[in-house]
Amino acid sequence: MSVIAAPSRPGRLAISGPRPDVHVIAVEGALDPVAAIRLLRLVDARIRLRALGTGSTRHIVLDLTDVDSATTSGIETLIRAARNAEAHGIGLHVVGFGGVAGRLPLEARQLVGRLSRYPDLAAALHAL
Repeated sequence: MSVIAAPSRPGRLAISGPRPDVHVIAVEGALDPVAAIRLLRLVDARIRLRALGTGSTRHIVLDLTDVDSATTSGIETLIRAARNAEAHGIGLHVVGFGGVAGRLPLEARQLVGRLSRYPDLAAALHAL
């Protein structure tokens, strides 16, 4: 497991719904295996709610603006979350990850490059 820059703070997550069809999961601190698994669980919860007919989520935006470090396994879990969402007709999009992404190993950068990305949250919400 590669670690990119020593985390200055543990990973924290918060979820909000700026619109009924869009949910934003903001990640702060380290995108490590623990934070990534929590992120995966939040994405899976949105998928389950939609499958049960109690949720109208069409898009999940991961706001990674305040991520200061990431691990390769954290990125791999993020990709798993994106695949799970896509398999259930939910778009998963990433914003604000440019600073950390540039310091990732090549393999992890290539994984991130496959994701739907926007420069910031405002641009993502406008486009979606």
